[in-house]
Amino acid sequence: MNDLSSFKCQEFYSARELAEIAKKRGITNFPHTIRGVLDYAERSSWHVMGERFCRKRAGRGGGLEYHFTLLPDFIIATIEGYAMKEAVKAAQEAGQVTGRSKMDALKAALLGSRARAVMEARAEVLQSIDGYAISQGQKRSWGITQFLKAQEAYETRQDIELRRDAGQILTVDEAASLAKPLLLTADHGFCLDPARITLANDRKTATSVKRRAIYDWFKTRDEAGATALAPTPPKAAAPIHPGFAGFLKHYAIGSKPSAPDALKRYLKEENPPKELRITLNQVKHILNNRLNNIERNVGREGLLTLRSRLAYVTRTDDDMWPTTIYSGDGKTFDAEIADPVTKRPIRPEITTIVDTVTRKIVGISLARSENQRSVAEALRNSCVNHGIPAIFYVDRGPGYKNNAMDADVSGLMGRLGITKMHAEAYGSQAKGRIEIINRNVWNPLAKDLPTYMGQDMDKEAGDKIHKLTRRELKEFGFSRSLPSWDEFVRLCEEKVEEYNAKPHLSLPKFEDPETGRLRHMSPNDCWEAHAQKGFEPVPVDADEADDLFRPYVIRVVRRAQVDWGTNTYFDMELERYHTQKVMVGYDYHQADKVWVREFDVSTGQPGRLICVAGFMANAERYVPLSYEEKALETRANARKKRLEDKIEGVEAERNAPYLVDQSESLEASFLDVTPEPIEAVDLSPIQLAVDNTSVAPRRRTFGSDEELAAWALENPEELTRGQIEVLRECMDSATARELFRLSGIDTEALRNLLRVVA
Repeated sequence: MNDLSSFKCQEFYSARELAEIAKKRGITNFPHTIRGVLDYAERSSWHVMGERFCRKRAGRGGGLEYHFTLLPDFIIATIEGYAMKEAVKAAQEAGQVTGRSKMDALKAALLGSRARAVMEARAEVLQSIDGYAISQGQKRSWGITQFLKAQEAYETRQDIELRRDAGQILTVDEAASLAKPLLLTADHGFCLDPARITLANDRKTATSVKRRAIYDWFKTRDEAGATALAPTPPKAAAPIHPGFAGFLKHYAIGSKPSAPDALKRYLKEENPPKELRITLNQVKHILNNRLNNIERNVGREGLLTLRSRLAYVTRTDDDMWPTTIYSGDGKTFDAEIADPVTKRPIRPEITTIVDTVTRKIVGISLARSENQRSVAEALRNSCVNHGIPAIFYVDRGPGYKNNAMDADVSGLMGRLGITKMHAEAYGSQAKGRIEIINRNVWNPLAKDLPTYMGQDMDKEAGDKIHKLTRRELKEFGFSRSLPSWDEFVRLCEEKVEEYNAKPHLSLPKFEDPETGRLRHMSPNDCWEAHAQKGFEPVPVDADEADDLFRPYVIRVVRRAQVDWGTNTYFDMELERYHTQKVMVGYDYHQADKVWVREFDVSTGQPGRLICVAGFMANAERYVPLSYEEKALETRANARKKRLEDKIEGVEAERNAPYLVDQSESLEASFLDVTPEPIEAVDLSPIQLAVDNTSVAPRRRTFGSDEELAAWALENPEELTRGQIEVLRECMDSATARELFRLSGIDTEALRNLLRVVA
């Protein structure tokens, strides 16, 4: 016994086996000889334990065998360890066999049709030889000899038959050979079909297999498996030219240059060495024969376009109820609409929510841009009219990824119990159902309007309507060519009703009760079919519809007041919640009140309604500033700042020639500071303080800085210190000076006046 791998967890062990176990393992406190084991058993009284634990081994001259429970613990542990190793080894070998089988199957699958056919023909020849030799109880070499004899006899008979069919006279022996069956045809089962033999030889004219070839095939199959019988593949393709990588730097760019242009630029700009210079024919060969459709366009197309070339997964919803998944998306309308407030042209944002099971549009909202307010409004309409969804599947836009939607405490998703799923970046294909609605509902509606601005709009026609609307806005303050907001809302609602009632090709067919013919269901039909099967949506209670969708934020009560935005709200009910956290709900369109609820610590959601707190004055404003008004003011301030920057740039450009070489005349300018006299202005009576005994005049107020400047030029004697400081700040601003000039104010006279009173 060379090793212990043959030992298994058996019930009885002989003295020889125990001695070899101890010797191979190197156990020092157990005998390594048969005599020593027998003595050890004698001392341990194993012989008196009865036949149940000590028995004679079967066979001639059988010695004693000892039950494994009599063995010392360390011997038992050693045996179990080797048995475990043997089991692991067997499992690994079985896994390797399975792995080799899978690998062989994979290799066979990767073979070309011709190579696979040759492999199968050769395997068939070898299998027929092995089968016949085994059935006759002979060796493989005998079977090969019989195959060659049968092959020779088959060829001879074929030749005789051809001669007979050609009308040649046959000998007596040849005629007799045709009368008797072919050698071994009754029982050998050899593969002798000429077409199969020719295919196995992988030659067009070889109709017989040579002895040497058969032995080579057997050797190959025994060493590497049946897949190795396939003919040797052609020589591996030559490596791609090293200069192709440099060419790609000029070819794989977004402007998509042609191959000749990119190659010309590569050779001209980089001037590569001789070994890196590549020809146009080599470039075309690599592009057309060595690269696939994806590799050819990497770098020339973005990830989103490339993904449209890749395989995709078709998602099914056959086992889902309506409202399981709502999918939402926003689209900028491809036509101009009159703003409901300013009447100026805008491209509104349409937020659409569709039920993915029935393809029904369950809610929309119309706004100036995609934001959390428009998304919440669309989701509110969907939930109130059709039920709360389980999953809300959206993209990663700012309208869907914000605190108002996602916050653990006050987020809309958590309060409604909706699980939100975001589509992967550059994965618009995953939202194909909502994208189809954008393309088939809103684009046709935009094309029906005269102010259409899509990519396929004729440029001349687009410029014409653009100039017309701007001219009418300038002359009349509104344009008859711009659809009104109310008209736009009505058209959108009609489009939604039309889409939901129209048969959808992706929905099942059913028998139309009116016509009796089969047709595809419309989204309304599909929704009704689910309702008849027992579907009931999760409704929103009427008394909770408004408050449930109202955004809530966490605030701390301070002396019966809570803050939101720049406003402060007060109610006496809040006095007992001083320094405690509460949930403050607000409305997007009004700011005169907020809804204050208790903060439920256990659920993190708004709890019992405490009060509706009213607006009170604060240090910043004397009128409440709503969420919408604040957004409008922010936009107006940003626009004003951009205009100021433009005016300052124009002013700097105008004054640039006068700033050149000004340092040379700096000293002279400071020496001559005599102001020009102001005609018809007597400066002596100007007083900056009134007599203590006189009655203080009523303070004059002005509607704008321009009005103050005009009054100052007419009444310089009545200027106060505060008014002088205001005018100085205005004259330091290029924007204010330009506004003064546009209002007809002499800025130079005003500047001289301010110098005199300094």
